[in-house]
Amino acid sequence: MILSRLQYSRLALLLVLVTGILAPGWAAPAPARQQDAGELFVGRIRTKSTEERMQLSSLGLDLLELREGDELFAIMTAAQAQRLRDEGWQIAVDEEQTAMLRQQPTRAFYGGYRSIAEMRAALEEAEARYPHLAEVFVYGRSWEGRDLVGISLTNKLRPGPKPTFFLMAGIHARELATPELALRLVDHLLDGYGSDGDVTWLLDEHTIIVVPGANPDGHLKVAEGDSPYMQRKNRNTSQGNCAEPPDDWNQYGVDLNRNSSFKWGGASTSSNPCSLVFKGASMASEPETQALQSLITSLFPDQRGPADSDAAPADATGILISLHSFSDMVLYPWGWTDSPAPNGGDLALIGHKLASYNGYRAGQPGEILYNASGTTDDWSYGELGIASFTFEVGPQSGTCAGFMPPYSCIDGDGGGRAFWPENRPALLYAARIARAPYLLIHGPTPESLTATVIASNTVELLAVFDEQYNGGQPITAAEYYVDIPPWRGSVAGSMAPADGSFSSLNESAVAVIGPIPGRHLIYARGQDAAGNWGPVRAVLVNVPGSSAIWLPLAAR
Repeated sequence: MILSRLQYSRLALLLVLVTGILAPGWAAPAPARQQDAGELFVGRIRTKSTEERMQLSSLGLDLLELREGDELFAIMTAAQAQRLRDEGWQIAVDEEQTAMLRQQPTRAFYGGYRSIAEMRAALEEAEARYPHLAEVFVYGRSWEGRDLVGISLTNKLRPGPKPTFFLMAGIHARELATPELALRLVDHLLDGYGSDGDVTWLLDEHTIIVVPGANPDGHLKVAEGDSPYMQRKNRNTSQGNCAEPPDDWNQYGVDLNRNSSFKWGGASTSSNPCSLVFKGASMASEPETQALQSLITSLFPDQRGPADSDAAPADATGILISLHSFSDMVLYPWGWTDSPAPNGGDLALIGHKLASYNGYRAGQPGEILYNASGTTDDWSYGELGIASFTFEVGPQSGTCAGFMPPYSCIDGDGGGRAFWPENRPALLYAARIARAPYLLIHGPTPESLTATVIASNTVELLAVFDEQYNGGQPITAAEYYVDIPPWRGSVAGSMAPADGSFSSLNESAVAVIGPIPGRHLIYARGQDAAGNWGPVRAVLVNVPGSSAIWLPLAAR
């Protein structure tokens, strides 16, 4: 006899009641754990198709950013699990994820995580130290009336227009690691300006916007509990009769990453105000959403048509990354559907390139996680054509897994992970291609660049290029530029292949430049067999000697 899913679920429930067991490999929460019907655990929910995953994501569950094969994971109570079983879903307890859920830290912001006030103080201190490079701004007010704060990083003495790299974090309040990574990028760029050539040219030639805490009310609520509250949403308390203080699965607020005004109200949303994926009363109903969309619209041109099938042009400018946690993933549009976005090939190429740096898995949400609608990255790409991505920071298991990992996981010595060192090269690469990401992704990447003074007033430049995760074409040429990048009309100097010929996906190129006495910023870039130029990288060099005009020597 072949049982339907509902019949199977009811039979399994009967077996539980009679014998205390389920079908092999599946188990309900142990009886001792059911003494409190509201006690939480993490369930593994088996799905058999994309349609079932779409259906599951529409039930308003607190789905983790976690998927193994055809199983999705959700935080739930025994009562919720039983309702799902009654509807025919197969659910197993995941003991490891449940243990992590129940072993939350005893104090919010333990070990170094910063409050919203401390984040703002850090930004204002950065502005005070580097007034020519940094400017703190307020772009709106939260539901509870708090300032929404960001920082603009650029060399104010260098004229524009400049391409924009936008980094945001903390839209889900309980994901504590993400604001810290955003603040690390601010420090890295400002502290490295004038000594790190790559940082220097990025701030000279770009506007880099960082919003470390996009949900300040929710972040503050997390900190209120002696054991941190798992607040995900903002703090809109005008709808519903929800748990207060917030439960892990029942809380006031709107999920700001389901409230955007593009494809609002579809997959992975709920109309229940207490659900952790409550979409809001209407699209962009929340002041945080409205302010964020207005800010992004003011920074980027509209580069995509109104139809779902309209692609942004190949030379579209700008890139956006939203930091979330956890599961070690790089996600790109579309999230609202399994269909590829019109720029899907280039988005996938960029996503896999970014993942090559942090070691994450890359894909569309429906491909490697689950579909979600009304998200920030779908909106920023869908409305403006911006190359947009979500990083899910942190592993699926181990010491550094979960929404609130030990603070030591940010910089290292935390269960073998170091989120900032892992993600720094990916974030810097994103900034390097912000001028034209859909074009620059196809060209060779200068993975390293060094300049060594070898004789009076002369420099040997060595660049290492890679095209493995880019266009996949052999590298055929390399150039350098002194002090002025190519888009500002600089004269190019040729670089020669270190091994005698350009022919592979990985090449080293050299040039001897001089005489160039003084302090210089030297750029390099590579070209592949299809004619694609990649992004530049730059190095600073101090060359002793007179003030003679530099001349390029023959490359060797």
